[in-house]
Amino acid sequence: MISLPRIRPVDREIRDTEKQVLFRAGWSPLYAHYEGFCKFALKVYFESLQSSGFKCKGFRDKSQALALKHELKSMRAFPPVVLLSAIKNLENDNLDKPVSFPEVETESNFWPISQGGRLEDADLENKSLREHRQTLATPVYRRNRIAHGEKEVILEYEYCIRFENAVTAVMTDLALEID
Repeated sequence: MISLPRIRPVDREIRDTEKQVLFRAGWSPLYAHYEGFCKFALKVYFESLQSSGFKCKGFRDKSQALALKHELKSMRAFPPVVLLSAIKNLENDNLDKPVSFPEVETESNFWPISQGGRLEDADLENKSLREHRQTLATPVYRRNRIAHGEKEVILEYEYCIRFENAVTAVMTDLALEID
């Protein structure tokens, strides 16, 4: 008869230091998922509008301004006579053409104020973003601190889940609004 070595039972208890490591490690993917989903959703939205063939003049002012961001920015440097001519020709040169939106910017991270501006420019209203504005600043802030090597100690699951729920609500509302 073969004698098998005794296997010790696995310790299923997670120690406090392990919890801290796991909770800290969870912040970056939570933020990355939030930023990545929102950026992807907006890209899909803009690509859909562009492929629709709708003319730029058919959109609200904020969306027109977003679509013409590059053109409007370059017009600022025009001398007065050239600027006046560009303004007079704006409708024929740009507004009567199919809409085209610039790349979704994420340079300023997805702070609630920046995200709100992106959605407002796209004529999207996300009620969850307004509701969770204060809560959503924390994942961005903590993720940035973690990314820059700062000490961030997170001790409780209940604390973490509050932010996960806020992020999930905003992403869900964005998906439904775009749909």
